[in-house]
Amino acid sequence: MKILLLSLTASLLMAMVSTAQNIEDPVSHIDWKRVVLANDAEFNAGKLNWGSGFLIQYNNDTIACTARDFTGTTYTRGEMLLIKDFKKEMKYWNMYFPDQPSQFVGLDTLVMPERIERKVSILMFSANYLTFSLKKKNSNIIPLDPDVRKIPNRDTVFIVGYDRDHNLRIVQGIVEMVANEKFADTEIRIRTDVYLGDPGFAGAPIVDRQGKAIGLTNRSYYLYKNKKGRIISDKKPVEGGYFEFFVNGTTMRMVLGKDEN
Repeated sequence: MKILLLSLTASLLMAMVSTAQNIEDPVSHIDWKRVVLANDAEFNAGKLNWGSGFLIQYNNDTIACTARDFTGTTYTRGEMLLIKDFKKEMKYWNMYFPDQPSQFVGLDTLVMPERIERKVSILMFSANYLTFSLKKKNSNIIPLDPDVRKIPNRDTVFIVGYDRDHNLRIVQGIVEMVANEKFADTEIRIRTDVYLGDPGFAGAPIVDRQGKAIGLTNRSYYLYKNKKGRIISDKKPVEGGYFEFFVNGTTMRMVLGKDEN
């Protein structure tokens, strides 16, 4: 009887550990290679094939999310594509599995373009994210559930993207807002242990412990600090100097227009 009780207790503990891993570790219950996608697009001005994208469920439909350069133009292989009108100038935009290009979705028109685009003179500037409706869907691609809540400062989050060697990486980070802000409302700032400057992390999803999309990555950077924690130039290394690595992103709250509520 005692042995049976111990066995049942051990089984229960193992089940609790397994459940906790599924709840708190997004690596354990989501096939990320079926989530994080690569971009392949062509405009009148040229081709675009950098960065990542992903799908989310929204209003009983599926939409695609990716990043756009902060200046409002679109980069491709280090060059700049000046795009004035996505609808007129986009020949196609596909998102696909990096290891299976035949598995893709076809993007259609911008979702909520009034939140993304604004015209100044003859140039079109943009928020640093893009969302599209789909004209070609693919059931093999897993969409994420978005979370539009304000993300508390010091929360643990994960950035999922591809490095320069095309390896899928899940990088843990800590929300670290400036000026002691309590929440990430529209923009989110994350401190990581590694530098995520690889192009495959631009547009990559930022997810919480449940694997829900709380935002997307738009840029990575690092700060060089002295031993007192003050930011200094990395061109003049000092004793005790160290680097801190950061990711900036846009929250789903902003992307889906919930920041106005």
